[in-house]
Amino acid sequence: LSHCEPTAVKLGDPALLGACYARLGYCEWVFGHLDKAVQTFAKAADLCETSGRAEDAGQAYSQWQWTHVFRGDYDQVLALKERAVRVMERDFNLRWYAWALAAASWAYTFLGRWEHAVEEARKGLSVAEEYADDSAISFAAWNTSMTYAYKGDMVEALAYAELAVEKAPTPADKAWAQSFRGWAWCRAGEPHKGVEILAALVPMYRAAGFVPGEIFALFLGEAYWLAGAYDKATQTLEEVLRIAERCGLKLHIGCAHRILGEIAVKTNPDQVGEPLAAPHFARSVAMLRAINAENELAL
Repeated sequence: LSHCEPTAVKLGDPALLGACYARLGYCEWVFGHLDKAVQTFAKAADLCETSGRAEDAGQAYSQWQWTHVFRGDYDQVLALKERAVRVMERDFNLRWYAWALAAASWAYTFLGRWEHAVEEARKGLSVAEEYADDSAISFAAWNTSMTYAYKGDMVEALAYAELAVEKAPTPADKAWAQSFRGWAWCRAGEPHKGVEILAALVPMYRAAGFVPGEIFALFLGEAYWLAGAYDKATQTLEEVLRIAERCGLKLHIGCAHRILGEIAVKTNPDQVGEPLAAPHFARSVAMLRAINAENELAL
């Protein structure tokens, strides 16, 4: 794509250049260059809209949302969702529409606004079922599962996770669905089952350089903690922190420090752990407060 960009500029075709930037921004997001991706998507959306390429604009807006999800800019996610839906009224694309709704659901989830989070997630699932698209159904189902898991409704979380796995038609769909099912098991009181799934999948995301997959490494660290494997939990969470701090994954930083604090308290019951835990909790509170991640902040 970097090689294609000068050619698109030379041709003077804004539609082609916008489409190029939309895909370049996606790659930057995937590999964790979030600040670059924000700038690239802004150029892509502007060029695609002004040149009448609504479908490419929908891609740019929806993936721009996801960049902000991982940066912890939840207000930006919700504002861009409205623009994504608006352009897709002119040229509908099921995948980008589902991505836009799911990103909004994640934002509402981390803000602790459960009613809106569930509404956006189930709206995406309803549209996917209307089009009978198994990939979109699986995608929307595991997003719905995540919202319910964060809310603490594990019956619904597990049901939607099972639906996601059942409908998943591709290796990527299966990996994402299984990852969320594994995490749902952890939160439902079966962390060993979750560890088995997540420990197999996290190395695959990392081998592919898929930085958004670090959410599952965070879940794996939590799973080890819940399973009482504190050394593995600490190692996993410290790995998450190295990547999160490099890429600006703010929620990951806040959550990882919170669990490391929990581990320090648990492994030092004679109060020795208190001075070890306090810096982790302080860092967690500061980061989560900065991004208004109300549910995690409460923890």
